Amino acid sequence: MAIRSINKSSLLRLTSYAKATARGVSTSILIIFSILLLVLGKIDEGFLVKFKSSIFDLSAYILVVIGKPVNSISESITDVNNFLFLYSQNKNLKDENRDLYKWKDLGQKLLEENRELRKLLKAANKIPEKYITANIIANSAGSYIKTITINVGKKDGVKLGNAVVNNWGMVGRIVQLGNNVSRVLLITDINSQIPVYFERSKHRAILIGKNSNLLEIKFLKNRVNILDQDRLITSGEGGLLPRGLVVGKYIKELNKNSEIIRILPTKNWDNFNNLNIILYEPLKELF
Repeated sequence: MAIRSINKSSLLRLTSYAKATARGVSTSILIIFSILLLVLGKIDEGFLVKFKSSIFDLSAYILVVIGKPVNSISESITDVNNFLFLYSQNKNLKDENRDLYKWKDLGQKLLEENRELRKLLKAANKIPEKYITANIIANSAGSYIKTITINVGKKDGVKLGNAVVNNWGMVGRIVQLGNNVSRVLLITDINSQIPVYFERSKHRAILIGKNSNLLEIKFLKNRVNILDQDRLITSGEGGLLPRGLVVGKYIKELNKNSEIIRILPTKNWDNFNNLNIILYEPLKELF
């Protein structure tokens, strides 16, 4: 910006030069008038008084005229300095505003994390069985196996087959136990098979994993009408899993021109840190 390139010291020197020039001109005029007054003083005293008065008025007018450009320059310099100060203040405000946006983003992230934890607690309260909260410590999800390792085990009351859920529903079940850790087979693994029913239409089927982002339905009766956005819920058949856990959702758009029925897993099934393990007792349900 051109205004930013103005050198403040140059403006001050210009002002000083203008003031010095004005003083020099005024002094010269006063000296000339003084000499004239000395000459005229010997001519006529009455005329001299009138002449002095006229000269005084004239000199005052000249000083006012000469002072106007100097005052204008001084005011301009003041305005320029004020503008530069405002520009600097504006830049500082922009920097502060940028920092505030960073803090705002951090606050939003913390708020979202807090909401997720609240949802987790709320979801846990709806689970009819006892549960324990765990964190993921390893992810072994590859092309041929979809498992995760969590930081709870036998000493925490976890048993083989226990369902593992997040805020949106079931994500897997316990397939291997240690004293302090457990391995979870995700519902997307090709070895995963879960008895389910459609929430609204009540049709029963088996939901299987395909080592992909979608699941498939098997053993569904022919000529059934499946409703769009219908959720799939664990049926509890076989007594290994509790009834009522959301596992996925049927999306009509995903099944256009396809003989295979594909199911979308529970929301964000592969993006979680905190999980609940349902401490389900299958023997109690069987007898």
